[in-house]
Amino acid sequence: MSSKTTQVQILEDLSPQVPLRAHAPLLPPRPGRSQAGAAPPRKREVQYLRRADALAASGQVEKALTHLRKLVSLSPESTLAYLRIATLLRQENRPSEALEVLRAAIARAPRCLASREALAETYLESGCWKEAVSQSRILLSLCPRSLFARDVLSAAYLQQGLLDQALCVTDEMIRLDPLDATNHFKRGVLLQQKGVVGGAVKAFCRVLEMHPEPDVADESRAALEMLDGHQIRQILTIAVEDVPFRMKLEQDTDSAVAEKGFLLSEAGIAALRQVSFEDLPDAPPGWRHYRYH
Repeated sequence: MSSKTTQVQILEDLSPQVPLRAHAPLLPPRPGRSQAGAAPPRKREVQYLRRADALAASGQVEKALTHLRKLVSLSPESTLAYLRIATLLRQENRPSEALEVLRAAIARAPRCLASREALAETYLESGCWKEAVSQSRILLSLCPRSLFARDVLSAAYLQQGLLDQALCVTDEMIRLDPLDATNHFKRGVLLQQKGVVGGAVKAFCRVLEMHPEPDVADESRAALEMLDGHQIRQILTIAVEDVPFRMKLEQDTDSAVAEKGFLLSEAGIAALRQVSFEDLPDAPPGWRHYRYH
Protein backbone atom coordinates (compact mmCIF):
# COMPACT_ATOMS: atom_id res chain seq x y z
CA MET A 1 0.00 0.00 0.00
CA SER A 2 1.38 3.41 -0.96
CA SER A 3 2.10 6.09 1.60
CA LYS A 4 -0.57 8.40 0.08
CA THR A 5 -3.21 5.69 0.22
CA THR A 6 -2.39 4.96 3.84
CA GLN A 7 -2.79 8.67 4.82
CA VAL A 8 -6.19 8.87 3.14
CA GLN A 9 -7.35 5.71 4.87
CA ILE A 10 -6.24 7.03 8.26
CA LEU A 11 -8.10 10.33 7.72
CA GLU A 12 -11.25 8.46 6.74
CA ASP A 13 -11.04 6.30 9.85
CA LEU A 14 -10.62 9.34 12.10
CA SER A 15 -13.44 11.46 10.59
CA PRO A 16 -16.93 11.09 12.18
CA GLN A 17 -19.22 8.86 10.23
CA VAL A 18 -22.26 11.21 10.11
CA PRO A 19 -23.97 12.83 7.17
CA LEU A 20 -22.81 16.34 6.27
CA ARG A 21 -26.25 17.91 6.94
CA ALA A 22 -26.11 16.73 10.54
CA HIS A 23 -23.31 19.16 11.32
CA ALA A 24 -24.25 22.46 13.02
CA PRO A 25 -25.01 24.92 10.22
CA LEU A 26 -22.80 27.95 9.71
CA LEU A 27 -25.88 30.20 9.10
CA PRO A 28 -28.97 30.43 11.33
CA PRO A 29 -31.99 28.55 10.08
CA ARG A 30 -34.49 30.45 7.96
CA PRO A 31 -37.58 31.32 9.96
CA GLY A 32 -40.54 29.05 9.69
CA ARG A 33 -44.06 30.22 8.88
CA SER A 34 -44.86 31.34 12.45
CA GLN A 35 -41.63 33.31 12.79
CA ALA A 36 -41.84 34.95 9.38
CA GLY A 37 -45.46 36.01 9.85
CA ALA A 38 -44.97 37.86 13.15
CA ALA A 39 -44.02 41.53 12.72
CA PRO A 40 -41.63 43.13 15.21
CA PRO A 41 -43.51 44.80 18.09
CA ARG A 42 -42.72 48.37 16.99
CA LYS A 43 -43.66 47.70 13.37
CA ARG A 44 -46.87 46.00 14.47
CA GLU A 45 -47.73 48.97 16.67
CA VAL A 46 -47.27 51.40 13.79
CA GLN A 47 -49.40 49.25 11.49
CA TYR A 48 -52.23 49.02 14.01
CA LEU A 49 -52.13 52.72 14.81
CA ARG A 50 -52.25 53.70 11.16
CA ARG A 51 -55.12 51.34 10.50
CA ALA A 52 -57.02 52.71 13.50
CA ASP A 53 -56.43 56.28 12.33
CA ALA A 54 -57.77 55.41 8.90
CA LEU A 55 -60.87 53.78 10.38
CA ALA A 56 -61.53 56.75 12.66
CA ALA A 57 -61.04 59.21 9.80
CA SER A 58 -63.67 57.35 7.78
CA GLY A 59 -66.13 57.56 10.66
CA GLN A 60 -65.74 53.94 11.79
CA VAL A 61 -64.88 54.83 15.37
CA GLU A 62 -66.03 51.56 16.95
CA LYS A 63 -63.93 49.54 14.51
CA ALA A 64 -60.98 51.80 15.28
CA LEU A 65 -61.48 51.23 19.00
CA THR A 66 -61.68 47.47 18.47
CA HIS A 67 -58.48 47.60 16.44
CA LEU A 68 -56.68 49.57 19.15
CA ARG A 69 -57.92 47.29 21.91
CA LYS A 70 -56.51 44.34 19.99
CA LEU A 71 -53.18 46.16 19.85
CA VAL A 72 -53.29 46.60 23.63
CA SER A 73 -53.89 42.87 24.07
CA LEU A 74 -50.95 42.07 21.80
CA SER A 75 -48.66 44.82 23.12
CA PRO A 76 -49.73 45.82 26.64
CA GLU A 77 -46.73 48.14 26.84
CA SER A 78 -48.00 50.31 23.95
CA THR A 79 -48.71 53.66 25.59
CA LEU A 80 -49.72 55.12 22.23
CA ALA A 81 -52.52 52.58 21.93
CA TYR A 82 -53.96 53.60 25.30
CA LEU A 83 -53.69 57.27 24.39
CA ARG A 84 -55.39 56.82 21.02
CA ILE A 85 -58.24 54.89 22.63
CA ALA A 86 -58.69 57.62 25.24
CA THR A 87 -58.62 60.34 22.58
CA LEU A 88 -61.32 58.66 20.52
CA LEU A 89 -63.48 58.09 23.60
CA ARG A 90 -63.15 61.75 24.58
CA GLN A 91 -64.11 62.81 21.08
CA GLU A 92 -67.15 60.55 21.34
CA ASN A 93 -68.11 62.18 24.65
CA ARG A 94 -67.39 59.05 26.66
CA PRO A 95 -65.17 60.52 29.37
CA SER A 96 -65.74 57.83 32.00
CA GLU A 97 -64.44 55.16 29.62
CA ALA A 98 -61.52 57.39 28.66
CA LEU A 99 -60.63 57.86 32.31
CA GLU A 100 -60.66 54.10 32.85
CA VAL A 101 -58.30 53.56 29.92
CA LEU A 102 -55.91 56.28 31.07
CA ARG A 103 -55.83 54.95 34.62
CA ALA A 104 -54.93 51.54 33.19
CA ALA A 105 -52.14 53.13 31.14
CA ILE A 106 -50.72 54.83 34.22
CA ALA A 107 -50.92 51.61 36.20
CA ARG A 108 -48.56 50.05 33.63
CA ALA A 109 -46.30 53.12 33.31
CA PRO A 110 -46.69 55.43 36.33
CA ARG A 111 -44.02 57.88 35.18
CA CYS A 112 -45.35 58.37 31.66
CA LEU A 113 -45.95 62.12 31.30
CA ALA A 114 -48.22 61.80 28.25
CA SER A 115 -50.65 59.53 30.07
CA ARG A 116 -50.64 61.77 33.15
CA GLU A 117 -51.29 64.85 31.03
CA ALA A 118 -54.19 63.19 29.24
CA LEU A 119 -55.66 62.02 32.55
CA ALA A 120 -55.41 65.47 34.15
CA GLU A 121 -57.00 67.10 31.11
CA THR A 122 -59.80 64.53 30.97
CA TYR A 123 -60.53 65.06 34.66
CA LEU A 124 -60.76 68.79 33.95
CA GLU A 125 -63.11 68.27 31.00
CA SER A 126 -65.26 65.97 33.13
CA GLY A 127 -65.65 68.49 35.93
CA CYS A 128 -63.56 66.45 38.36
CA TRP A 129 -61.73 69.50 39.68
CA LYS A 130 -60.06 67.93 42.71
CA GLU A 131 -58.82 64.96 40.69
CA ALA A 132 -57.47 67.36 38.05
CA VAL A 133 -55.59 69.24 40.77
CA SER A 134 -54.18 65.99 42.15
CA GLN A 135 -52.95 64.78 38.77
CA SER A 136 -51.46 68.18 37.96
CA ARG A 137 -49.48 68.11 41.18
CA ILE A 138 -48.19 64.62 40.38
CA LEU A 139 -47.14 65.92 36.97
CA LEU A 140 -45.26 68.78 38.60
CA SER A 141 -43.45 66.33 40.86
CA LEU A 142 -42.32 64.45 37.73
CA CYS A 143 -41.66 67.54 35.63
CA PRO A 144 -41.29 70.67 37.80
CA ARG A 145 -41.26 73.12 34.85
CA SER A 146 -44.36 71.72 33.17
CA LEU A 147 -46.48 74.54 31.75
CA PHE A 148 -49.18 72.04 30.81
CA ALA A 149 -49.60 70.91 34.41
CA ARG A 150 -49.81 74.51 35.58
CA ASP A 151 -52.36 75.35 32.91
CA VAL A 152 -54.66 72.53 34.02
CA LEU A 153 -54.03 73.36 37.68
CA SER A 154 -54.92 77.02 37.18
CA ALA A 155 -58.10 76.13 35.29
CA ALA A 156 -59.15 73.65 37.98
CA TYR A 157 -58.63 76.26 40.69
CA LEU A 158 -60.63 78.79 38.68
CA GLN A 159 -63.53 76.38 38.29
CA GLN A 160 -63.58 75.95 42.06
CA GLY A 161 -63.58 79.71 42.62
CA LEU A 162 -60.06 79.63 44.08
CA LEU A 163 -58.94 82.78 42.27
CA ASP A 164 -55.89 83.53 44.40
CA GLN A 165 -54.47 80.04 43.85
CA ALA A 166 -55.25 80.21 40.14
CA LEU A 167 -53.54 83.60 39.86
CA CYS A 168 -50.48 82.33 41.71
CA VAL A 169 -50.10 79.44 39.26
CA THR A 170 -50.63 81.75 36.28
CA ASP A 171 -47.90 84.07 37.55
CA GLU A 172 -45.59 81.04 37.67
CA MET A 173 -46.43 80.35 34.03
CA ILE A 174 -45.53 83.92 33.10
CA ARG A 175 -42.18 83.62 34.90
CA LEU A 176 -41.44 80.39 33.04
CA ASP A 177 -42.61 81.67 29.65
CA PRO A 178 -42.94 85.49 29.66
CA LEU A 179 -43.31 85.69 25.88
CA ASP A 180 -46.51 83.64 25.70
CA ALA A 181 -49.36 86.13 25.27
CA THR A 182 -51.98 83.62 26.39
CA ASN A 183 -50.43 83.51 29.87
CA HIS A 184 -50.84 87.27 30.19
CA PHE A 185 -54.39 86.99 28.88
CA LYS A 186 -55.22 84.41 31.55
CA ARG A 187 -53.77 86.73 34.16
CA GLY A 188 -56.00 89.53 32.92
CA VAL A 189 -59.09 87.33 33.12
CA LEU A 190 -58.30 86.29 36.69
CA LEU A 191 -57.61 89.86 37.82
CA GLN A 192 -60.83 90.99 36.17
CA GLN A 193 -62.77 88.33 38.07
CA LYS A 194 -61.08 89.41 41.30
CA GLY A 195 -62.16 93.00 40.64
CA VAL A 196 -58.59 94.27 40.24
CA VAL A 197 -59.49 96.50 37.31
CA GLY A 198 -56.19 98.33 36.95
CA GLY A 199 -54.19 95.11 36.99
CA ALA A 200 -56.50 93.55 34.43
CA VAL A 201 -56.12 96.58 32.14
CA LYS A 202 -52.32 96.30 32.36
CA ALA A 203 -52.45 92.58 31.58
CA PHE A 204 -54.69 92.97 28.52
CA CYS A 205 -52.62 95.91 27.25
CA ARG A 206 -49.52 93.74 27.60
CA VAL A 207 -51.24 91.07 25.51
CA LEU A 208 -51.88 93.52 22.67
CA GLU A 209 -48.27 94.74 22.80
CA MET A 210 -47.16 91.17 22.09
CA HIS A 211 -49.18 90.95 18.83
CA PRO A 212 -50.84 87.63 19.69
CA GLU A 213 -53.05 85.38 17.59
CA PRO A 214 -56.13 87.18 16.22
CA ASP A 215 -58.61 85.49 18.56
CA VAL A 216 -56.57 86.37 21.66
CA ALA A 217 -56.14 89.94 20.43
CA ASP A 218 -59.87 90.30 19.77
CA GLU A 219 -60.81 88.99 23.21
CA SER A 220 -58.27 91.32 24.84
CA ARG A 221 -59.71 94.33 23.02
CA ALA A 222 -63.22 93.34 24.04
CA ALA A 223 -62.13 92.99 27.66
CA LEU A 224 -60.40 96.38 27.59
CA GLU A 225 -63.47 98.01 26.08
CA MET A 226 -65.61 96.64 28.88
CA LEU A 227 -63.14 97.61 31.61
CA ASP A 228 -62.67 101.10 30.18
CA GLY A 229 -66.41 101.53 29.79
CA HIS A 230 -67.00 100.57 33.41
CA GLN A 231 -64.41 103.09 34.59
CA ILE A 232 -65.52 105.88 32.26
CA ARG A 233 -69.05 105.66 33.60
CA GLN A 234 -67.67 106.04 37.12
CA ILE A 235 -65.45 108.94 36.06
CA LEU A 236 -68.34 110.79 34.46
CA THR A 237 -70.53 110.21 37.50
CA ILE A 238 -67.86 111.80 39.71
CA ALA A 239 -67.33 114.66 37.25
CA VAL A 240 -71.01 115.61 37.39
CA GLU A 241 -70.68 116.51 41.08
CA ASP A 242 -66.98 117.41 41.28
CA VAL A 243 -66.42 120.58 39.24
CA PRO A 244 -62.65 120.86 39.91
CA PHE A 245 -62.24 117.26 38.81
CA ARG A 246 -64.26 117.97 35.68
CA MET A 247 -62.06 120.95 34.84
CA LYS A 248 -58.92 118.90 35.32
CA LEU A 249 -60.32 116.19 33.09
CA GLU A 250 -60.52 118.76 30.31
CA GLN A 251 -57.03 120.13 30.97
CA ASP A 252 -55.02 117.00 31.83
CA THR A 253 -57.07 113.86 31.38
CA ASP A 254 -54.31 111.40 32.27
CA SER A 255 -53.42 113.02 35.59
CA ALA A 256 -57.05 113.57 36.59
CA VAL A 257 -57.90 109.93 35.96
CA ALA A 258 -54.81 108.66 37.80
CA GLU A 259 -55.48 110.86 40.83
CA LYS A 260 -58.85 109.21 41.28
CA GLY A 261 -57.27 105.76 41.12
CA PHE A 262 -58.47 104.81 37.64
CA LEU A 263 -56.35 103.16 34.98
CA LEU A 264 -57.58 103.27 31.39
CA SER A 265 -56.03 101.89 28.26
CA GLU A 266 -54.79 104.32 25.60
CA ALA A 267 -58.02 103.74 23.71
CA GLY A 268 -59.98 104.45 26.89
CA ILE A 269 -58.16 107.74 27.48
CA ALA A 270 -58.73 108.72 23.86
CA ALA A 271 -62.42 107.90 24.21
CA LEU A 272 -62.72 109.95 27.41
CA ARG A 273 -61.19 112.97 25.68
CA GLN A 274 -64.01 112.90 23.15
CA VAL A 275 -66.62 113.56 25.83
CA SER A 276 -68.08 117.07 25.88
CA PHE A 277 -67.83 117.95 29.56
CA GLU A 278 -69.95 121.09 29.17
CA ASP A 279 -72.97 118.91 28.45
CA LEU A 280 -71.95 116.23 30.91
CA PRO A 281 -75.35 115.41 32.48
CA ASP A 282 -76.70 114.63 29.03
CA ALA A 283 -73.46 113.34 27.54
CA PRO A 284 -74.16 110.55 25.05
CA PRO A 285 -72.17 107.33 25.32
CA GLY A 286 -70.20 108.29 22.24
CA TRP A 287 -66.96 106.98 23.73
CA ARG A 288 -68.05 103.41 23.18
CA HIS A 289 -66.31 101.35 20.51
CA TYR A 290 -63.72 104.09 20.08
CA ARG A 291 -60.44 102.82 18.65
CA TYR A 292 -60.79 99.31 20.00
CA HIS A 293 -61.20 97.67 16.61
